[in-house]
Amino acid sequence: MYACRKERSLEGTIIDYHCGYAPYSAGSSFTYQYTNSSGDTSHYELLVTGDTTINGHLYSVLSDGSADQFVRCDNGSYFLYEQALSLPDYQLEEGDRLFLHDNYSEGSSWNDTVSVTIAGVEQTGLLQYHMLKKEAVHTVLGNDYKDVIVVRQDAAVLIGETAYPAGTIATYYYALGVGYIETASPTDTIRLQHYAIR
Repeated sequence: MYACRKERSLEGTIIDYHCGYAPYSAGSSFTYQYTNSSGDTSHYELLVTGDTTINGHLYSVLSDGSADQFVRCDNGSYFLYEQALSLPDYQLEEGDRLFLHDNYSEGSSWNDTVSVTIAGVEQTGLLQYHMLKKEAVHTVLGNDYKDVIVVRQDAAVLIGETAYPAGTIATYYYALGVGYIETASPTDTIRLQHYAIR
């Protein structure tokens, strides 16, 4: 479902990449380098263990050995399913996070919301996504990636109809045929070191 399917004209020009930014087929693996603000680095691997159905939708399951991520693509829109989280004084409602549109143009934007309860007070977080670049070339740890989409994610708190900005969360990079390749945030970075698509 998540493999890149290309439609070509008679001249060989690629017209559409269907879900090519989430090629998460079973057995594929992705190793990332994490660097914190002090410059300390560590590594972790995400392995695509298969798929699962949540609320009637099919997701690829990416596991780091201790926790799972659930990613799906629907006609060029990409979702990360977040499970409900309950901690003392903090609760997060489950739901899909629409983190990427591969068919949106450069300069476009979209919003998503997150419902949380902090110290007993219900709040709505506003996630704002901005398409900074499309079809870019981006280098990560010495590897050049083409057809890269760059998305900046900002946050705000919704009170009534008013959004109060809370700053930039991170900038994300996605490469066609590879998927997620880098995160650059004010506090740390995550970069794809190597991968194998099965």
